[in-house]
Amino acid sequence: MKSKSALSCIVGALCVLLVGVSPAFALDGVLGIHDPSTVIVCDGTYYVYGTGRGIPFLTSADGFTWKRASHVFDQVPKEVEAVVPGHTGNGIWAPDVIKVNDRYFLYYAVSVWDSFESAIGLMTNATLNPASPNYKWVDGGLVVNSVKGEDLNAIDPCPCEAPDGRLWLSYGSYHGKIRLVQLNPQTGGRIAPNSPTWNISSKSEASYVMHHGDYYYLMVNHGSCCQGKNSTYNIRMGRSAKVTGPYLDQDGNDLADGAGSLFLASEGTLIGPGQFGRLMDDGVEKFSCHYEADTSKGGRAVLDIRPLLWTPDGWPAPGENVKDGTYQVRSKPTATVLQVAAPTDGTPAQIGKYAAQDSQQWTFTAAGGGFYKITGAKSDKALEVAGADKVNIGTYTGADDQLWKVDQISDGSYRLASKVKRLALTATPAGTIAVSPFTGDDDQRWMVVGP
Repeated sequence: MKSKSALSCIVGALCVLLVGVSPAFALDGVLGIHDPSTVIVCDGTYYVYGTGRGIPFLTSADGFTWKRASHVFDQVPKEVEAVVPGHTGNGIWAPDVIKVNDRYFLYYAVSVWDSFESAIGLMTNATLNPASPNYKWVDGGLVVNSVKGEDLNAIDPCPCEAPDGRLWLSYGSYHGKIRLVQLNPQTGGRIAPNSPTWNISSKSEASYVMHHGDYYYLMVNHGSCCQGKNSTYNIRMGRSAKVTGPYLDQDGNDLADGAGSLFLASEGTLIGPGQFGRLMDDGVEKFSCHYEADTSKGGRAVLDIRPLLWTPDGWPAPGENVKDGTYQVRSKPTATVLQVAAPTDGTPAQIGKYAAQDSQQWTFTAAGGGFYKITGAKSDKALEVAGADKVNIGTYTGADDQLWKVDQISDGSYRLASKVKRLALTATPAGTIAVSPFTGDDDQRWMVVGP
């Protein structure tokens, strides 16, 4: 509920070998959401909050299959609504959530169309699990607001915890600047009523600040939102050595002047990506976003979660979820490929020089819950864990030892981990294949590419 945009996926050299032409949609279930918060995990369940009445939210047991849950409150707190003339009911825009110490801080925006008198409020909770006896949302009050005539529209809150423990909030929209203000990590509120603010971007909205390596990265939306398949939202980026900026794009231009390098744009049926959020999921770095419209799903706004990559020169890039299809599975350090000598049950998996043989081609098929079955392209025998650590092929039964999590990791290669104990596919010096705990070594990094 703002003003947003989109175009076509840029990833640079890392994406040359990525799977598919357009992004694979890895999620299932109820995905309809607008302005999703950062995806967050509590008590083993995934949560995402969005624009709507009372802050609606979705939940997932595995991060892949989602369902509609409930909402946070029935009425906007009076202190927050009082500074937003014309607002009635419980409509909320673009919430975001963060866990600080032992408490969850949920920030939300209250506004009305064609007005820039807006406010950001705070709700806090000891847990996100509605079934917990400790589940109780507590009003944290008004955090910041904008007034008539100000060069700011106080919407789209995004909290960020810096490595030094300081807590920050970026907020704002196309009307004026994106601002940064420091928060009190104990209460989640502004650190002082008249504390300083920093202008870090303009001609943008839906900001997100994150730290990686030596830099802070600012992700923002350019373009227009809320027009379905005609939306032009796209995600732009810049970085700074300091959380307060200046944030410069890849050409050295300042986001405070409206600049920003393209991170993600519309592609295929997915129109208008926006509302970037970062999460760590099972040891893999990912990002969430919504698309203003998925034309394959009736043009609805939908949630997506994709791998987050990092280029050699330190810029974030969107990765790809594997699409159903046939591929070669290539060891990253040696360029040898996964193969079997014969298409019969019990044949051990090996690595060898690629010769475009059927025995070196594998069909990936989504099996639900984020897992894949991996079968020989011609034999239909499934890759499976045999015994403690060996890998062979066998008739597919759907057992856990034949299901694989296929996650793209930060350098663009893939980790293939068995559902059994999450042991990773590993190439051995002897040319055989085993499974072992994932350590990030090169012998556990695979390229999944066209045959």
